[in-house]
Amino acid sequence: MRRLLLPLLLLTAAQGMAQSKKWVFRQPKMGSLFTVQTWSTDSAAAAGAAARAFRLVDSLNLIFSDYLPESELSRLNATAGSGRFIPVSPALQEILAQSKMAWERSEGTFDVTVGQLTQLWRTSRKSRKLPEPEVLKKALATVGSRYMILKNNTVSLQRPGTRLDLGAIGKGYAAQRMLEEMERQGFPETLCDAAGNMAVGKSHGAEKWKIGIEIPGTNGELLEKYLPLESEGISTSGDAYQAVIIDGKSYAHIVSPETGLGLGYKRQVTIVARDAATADWLSTACYMLPPEKAIRLAEREKAQVLILENTEKGMKTWSAGFKKFGLEE
Repeated sequence: MRRLLLPLLLLTAAQGMAQSKKWVFRQPKMGSLFTVQTWSTDSAAAAGAAARAFRLVDSLNLIFSDYLPESELSRLNATAGSGRFIPVSPALQEILAQSKMAWERSEGTFDVTVGQLTQLWRTSRKSRKLPEPEVLKKALATVGSRYMILKNNTVSLQRPGTRLDLGAIGKGYAAQRMLEEMERQGFPETLCDAAGNMAVGKSHGAEKWKIGIEIPGTNGELLEKYLPLESEGISTSGDAYQAVIIDGKSYAHIVSPETGLGLGYKRQVTIVARDAATADWLSTACYMLPPEKAIRLAEREKAQVLILENTEKGMKTWSAGFKKFGLEE
């Protein structure tokens, strides 16, 4: 499942301790733009810390990428159906354990074994043609996280042809790891943005990080109120920028593990959770679920969810927990 890259806009007050300044560093990573914002009195030290955080992303990409044939994930995918348990790195073990947990808690809505489906859907989005029924049926037969077995730092993909795709959790995981790296280096007042999946660190003095949420269907218009966040993760999923029209019907880039096709919902889901990886997978799962079920899932995960849905009667807002930010249903 490819994640929607929605630009959640960042606003920080330029006030606070006079000797400290906000520094911003950007680099292209994982096919998207990654940003580190941090407060420091030492620009050189801040730049060095950000450079190490960006190098960490490079190392994670060599593990998680489903584009690179030499990545650890690609090598694991090649063993699907062999019956073997393959030793994996701590990072891959951790993200797959989180993904399996997310699959269980979302009752199968979130599923990283959809790699063959996302490969097909990438082709369909380019060609503007739906997959052939028999091809789609074979790809669907490779899906199912119940057949991804994790045991003692090894993984077995028991169905032949299964391909893992970490696109709906990988960037959030990377953002959280970047923030942890910045904190280890003495920069706790940091925000790490991995293409809209944000790991938010400590506030600068009394001023929290302020996040703006774009209104779907507008040209960059934001909700009136910003979200003041600290030590949390935030992520948004939706169809605003990557939808495609095929045979007169709009499909999002987010693929259903049940049908193998992009979903047709006209909605946007924003999640605030305990960390960026959780926010990332929850925003995808909650996008795919009916709003009532999405709210229940977010509440079970102690996360806040905001669903903006385009209907024939206009925009409908579903929210849980966002009332604390002054956003009412």
